Amino acid sequence: MPQNPTAQKRLLICAGTAAAAILTYFLLPLSMDELSRRTVTIFLVAAIFWATEVLPLYATSLCIIGMEVLFLADKGGLARLLPARSPIPKDQSLDHTIFFESFASGIIILFMGGFLLSAAVTKHGLDRAIASRILQPFNRHPLMLVFGILTITAFFSMWMSNTATTVMMLAIISPLVKALPIDDKFHRAVILAVPFGANIGGVGTPIGTPPNAVALAALRQAGFDIGFVDWMLMAVPLATLLLIVAGFLLYKFFPPDRGLVLPPLKKPTEKISAKGRWTLIILGFAIILWLTGKWHGLASPAVALLAAAALTALGVLRKHDVDSIDWNVLILMWGGLSLGRAMEETNLIGYIAQLPIAELQGFALAAAIVVLSVVLSTFMSNTATAIVIIPMVIALVGPDGSPVQLVILTALACSFAMAMPVSTPPNAIAFATGKIPVSALIRSGTLISMLCIVVLLLGYQWVLPMFPWAQPTP
Repeated sequence: MPQNPTAQKRLLICAGTAAAAILTYFLLPLSMDELSRRTVTIFLVAAIFWATEVLPLYATSLCIIGMEVLFLADKGGLARLLPARSPIPKDQSLDHTIFFESFASGIIILFMGGFLLSAAVTKHGLDRAIASRILQPFNRHPLMLVFGILTITAFFSMWMSNTATTVMMLAIISPLVKALPIDDKFHRAVILAVPFGANIGGVGTPIGTPPNAVALAALRQAGFDIGFVDWMLMAVPLATLLLIVAGFLLYKFFPPDRGLVLPPLKKPTEKISAKGRWTLIILGFAIILWLTGKWHGLASPAVALLAAAALTALGVLRKHDVDSIDWNVLILMWGGLSLGRAMEETNLIGYIAQLPIAELQGFALAAAIVVLSVVLSTFMSNTATAIVIIPMVIALVGPDGSPVQLVILTALACSFAMAMPVSTPPNAIAFATGKIPVSALIRSGTLISMLCIVVLLLGYQWVLPMFPWAQPTP
């Protein structure tokens, strides 16, 4: 993620974006209808603002929704009152409410429930109590320790915010890192195992990271519904493989000095409170219901909603806890889903399907999308990258094919950009410890990202076709 620009830089970016948007609007072919032309302009503004963070990401999302209402809706908006360069088809009448509906989508509810569960786990110290106990057996050999940190971080990142997971794990391993010899580079492997584990582990569940939710929501809008277990059956083996690769690479890059004796980990003293036990029960039931959705038929968002209701009704979470969850991420996702809906309703998707890149087929198209996703996510928010690219991917596939494989590939690729301190919040938090040189992060993160690209493309070629829900439409 870019650093926050100064006021002068913000003004320059806004002016440049406005000029680019106006120029693009007038350069688009006259054969494109007016609402599609305006949607391209809105898309361009969104992409630049998200990439540069000239405004907070959630603020850009709110601006997008406002522009959609003003420029695209004629019922509740100004679409037909504004000057038009191309005609607006008579049958293309949009109501402003279609841009608000995305905030009540199942994926937003699923993520909100996940955030509330994460808040409860953190509030009552379950994360620290469990993680510190689980880590104890791994503190026997340096390689075991690296794998232990990677695995535990990845597991927690599957169910709670990867940012919160990173903060928690760094706090747990901090005494151990301080006890290691200063000149022993092995401490870099120990620290980097946390952000890499959080980044990789987040792909394991639909609620693990926002790009997963963006992908599932876009697929649901396109008529493809992938269940919680379906996602995990595909993503958990992938995450496991990549964790093994990351563990060996970190140990190879930053090997311990010969004869290194690991200092003992501090034994946990925290006791789980009564509300902590209620949190465990609710979390356990939620996970069981998510994993058995095909048996009882209860949708994943409904399970998340019931869990959120239980947490708040039983007093496990209070008002300030609900206020403290990442509503800004939900607003960011709302903006992305609304933008995708605008592209669909204005038929911009049909124009995108005619772009030169649409001539690429199969593996070549997959490779181009994966590389583009990783590169963009290296320098901007992976959620924003997914929001920008996934609607284009669906458009490129066209109405006669299944976008499932390419959309999933895009979401996974957005989570595997690990080369820079700004690439993901876990990377930034680990870098902020002051114990990881930029060169060390770039060297290890770039190689892991490249290996992730290779594994993703091999999976696209050989693994994804094995899942019935990923098959192309006949």
